[in-house]
Amino acid sequence: MTLIVLLLVLITERVGLQASHWQVQTYLNYYISIALPKFSQVKASKISLLLFISAPAVVLYLVLHLLNNGLISFVVSLFILAICIGNPESRALYRQYLNAVSRDDKEAQVILHSKLAQTPLTDDAVDAEIDDIEEKTTSDNEDSSAVQETLGETLIWINFRYYAVPIFYFVLLGTPGVVLYSTLLYLVEFKGIKQSEELENCEAHNEKELRLWLEWSYWLPSRLVSLGFMVVGNFTNGLETWLKYAVNFSKSSKEMLCQVALESEKYTAFANDNNAEHMVKLTKRNMGLFIVVVALLTLYGQII
Repeated sequence: MTLIVLLLVLITERVGLQASHWQVQTYLNYYISIALPKFSQVKASKISLLLFISAPAVVLYLVLHLLNNGLISFVVSLFILAICIGNPESRALYRQYLNAVSRDDKEAQVILHSKLAQTPLTDDAVDAEIDDIEEKTTSDNEDSSAVQETLGETLIWINFRYYAVPIFYFVLLGTPGVVLYSTLLYLVEFKGIKQSEELENCEAHNEKELRLWLEWSYWLPSRLVSLGFMVVGNFTNGLETWLKYAVNFSKSSKEMLCQVALESEKYTAFANDNNAEHMVKLTKRNMGLFIVVVALLTLYGQII
């Protein structure tokens, strides 16, 4: 069932799941509007914050367990994965970026890249980035470039957060797992927990905890996804970087993932050029590998 759900969602996600009712943000907004006032009445602590995040996943698990119906579980799994996977906003921005490239609009490219990378830009930073694009050289001055990563790295990270990790937790923990991850990601990136003035005094504490937990949720998927990059890319080049970062807890999952991807695609020497096409191809090959692995595990009875 897991493989069938995964294939159906991946096939239909890009063409038929773009409306707001197919986005998890719609339902999490509704949950937050109900649960946040009650949460704000409780003394802020890690336990209360964890309960707030895990409540949707726990309720979903209990409902499915009590119903104990294969057909209902299949339909619910299909719906949950469909709303939790992907990010239409990022896809729309990338399409706008490609249009800007086709008409050679350097300023639009810089602005759209910054939006994809969720990095604020000033007018001076835009001018500096335009110069970098035209010259295709790396600036040694850290302040002259607001976007410190290539477009390819940005796309790798987007694909990881909105596709690879949700699918990983869906395969590993089922629908409750992907709901738990999506709730945590939503609260960090969309700052849903900050929409209430009642939490003003504990905003900083909550955001710090949420970001830490989100980074923990990235740890295992990032190691496995980057391992896939090595398998579908240049294994020899990627292995050294993977071993360097795999057990280094001081490095973020994003840094590890992007570095292994660049090495695996043998594109490090051109890291400041537009490497988006190379990274997109790499992620597609890696997704194909993941589906093959899931299919083999299903065939041998390790996944239902």
